[in-house]
Amino acid sequence: MPAIYTSQWYDSLKEILNRSDQVTKNAPRGVWHVLAEIKGDGASPYLAADDVRRFAIVLNDGKCDSYQELAQAPPRKDFEFILELPASLFERVVANQADPVEAGLKGAVKITGDMRVLIQNAELVNILSEIYQREVQTEWPKGMPPYAVEASSLTTRSSGGTA
Repeated sequence: MPAIYTSQWYDSLKEILNRSDQVTKNAPRGVWHVLAEIKGDGASPYLAADDVRRFAIVLNDGKCDSYQELAQAPPRKDFEFILELPASLFERVVANQADPVEAGLKGAVKITGDMRVLIQNAELVNILSEIYQREVQTEWPKGMPPYAVEASSLTTRSSGGTA
């Protein structure tokens, strides 16, 4: 089981996507470039508050050609979709503690791209969500979410206090 944010972890995600008949069947034809920007939010022990991890996914006729972390910010125009989300949310999704579709609908995930295409491929989004939640095996060397900072913030907000 690879540790989160390692090249082995990205390779395992690529492998999981490529062995899924549902991804192949439901992905749009052609080449699609997706950029995910995971932003440090002060809760995640894996990213400092100002850090950003970027990874690019290339889907080609329903198969994942590439799933890799990028050292530098690429030109945004090179991607059909860009997803931006806080690290603690992304890590909760990976740990099967948060639903990415629900988070997106609540505005916790910023999505840039042609929303018509996203809506047309809603089934693929659901399949990808299920894959993250069911099949991604991750080692958490610095601890698994929820994190103490995040939990205390959520408790304060839910009890009517300010965060």
